This record gives sequence, C-alpha cells and structure tokens, in this order.
Amino acid sequence: MATIGDILNEFFSPFSKERLWVMPENDNYTRKVSTWNPVIQSVNRAKFNLSTNCSTWQTLYVSQPSWKPMMTNSPKPGAYRDFVPSPPGTDPDTCRNAFIIYAGSTAIEITNPVLIPLPAIQTDDLYFCSIGSFNIYTTVDAINCAAKTATMNFWMYNAMSRTSFGRFASQPAFALSGMKTQYMWWNWVETVDWSSGIVRTVPRTSSGRRW
Repeated sequence: MATIGDILNEFFSPFSKERLWVMPENDNYTRKVSTWNPVIQSVNRAKFNLSTNCSTWQTLYVSQPSWKPMMTNSPKPGAYRDFVPSPPGTDPDTCRNAFIIYAGSTAIEITNPVLIPLPAIQTDDLYFCSIGSFNIYTTVDAINCAAKTATMNFWMYNAMSRTSFGRFASQPAFALSGMKTQYMWWNWVETVDWSSGIVRTVPRTSSGRRW
C-alpha cells in the first residue's frame, strides 16, 4: 500500500533510485486518484468513446494478459490513450504549499520525544499535485457489442522526474536530492453497460481483479 510520502521520500533522498510503483485498485493511492475529478472526466471520455465505437474497441483495444507495467515513458501498446495536461490543483504554488505541510510534519515526527505516533500530514493536494499531467490507457478485458457491455481495464501513468518540479528542483533545499525518476502506475477495473443509451457502471460484488 503506497503513500505519496513513500514516493516523495524516495525521490528526494540523496540515495534516490529509479523505482517502479504499481498500485492496484485496493491501494489507498489508487482509491484517491479514481475519485479525482480530472481522472473521472478522463475515464468518462473513454467510456463514451467505447459506447460509440464498440467495434473499434473490440478490434484494437483488447487487454493483453502478457503486458506488465514497466519503467518507461512509452505508451501502453494496444490501448486507448487519454492525456490530461496540467489539471487544476497541480500548479507549482499548490504543490509547494502541500509539500511544506508534509515536510514540516515529517520533521516533527522525527524529533518528537513522545512515544505517541505522529503520522506525517499527506493532504489530498499533495497526492494530486505530485501527479501533474497524466495519461490513462484503457483496454477491455471482456466486451459484448450486441449486449452493449464491457469490462474496462484502466491504467493511469505518470513519471515523477526532476523536470516535474520545474524551477523548484534547483532550489538550495533540494541540492542534495537525488531526484531519480519514479514511474507510477495506478490500475483499476470497471464493468460498464450502455444498453439503455446511457453509460453506467455496474456495481461489483468483490474487490475484483489484480494485475
């Protein structure tokens, strides 16, 4: 179960290493991003495209079980891509303020002489602004154009790199930071039905599929 603090700690560490973060649908971070409005809008665009171009999805955008997420900026092959550039709430000032809150709470946690745990403060702003621009790659695990139903497999991708932080990356506070690229993938599955003319998500009875 990943937190944005885990990823930021790796990124800013003097001993930072490139790392692959794969967060399935039961991960707290995935649960957060799947309720973020820019993600909801992106997902809805994919659902609408599927409902109006089912035969195309049935031919071109079918899930390949052999595919696994990797440390790469290359698009996921054979997937419907929706790119969301710099969504609201990912501007430098919002991210700086959220990071100051996190860094300050971390310092208090380290120096706290009391044995009562003081968890670091990781706001939703910190979770979302650390993503910035992102891609969502969608395929179908199952599809029935006649019945107008499909199981959609969403993979959301972002790479946290030095360029992600723009001018802030060169500030003295980060002089010793390694800032090695962190490759982040979030995954979840939804079953949809558009037989009524309106795309709706079919409730699931279990936590479902994992990659």
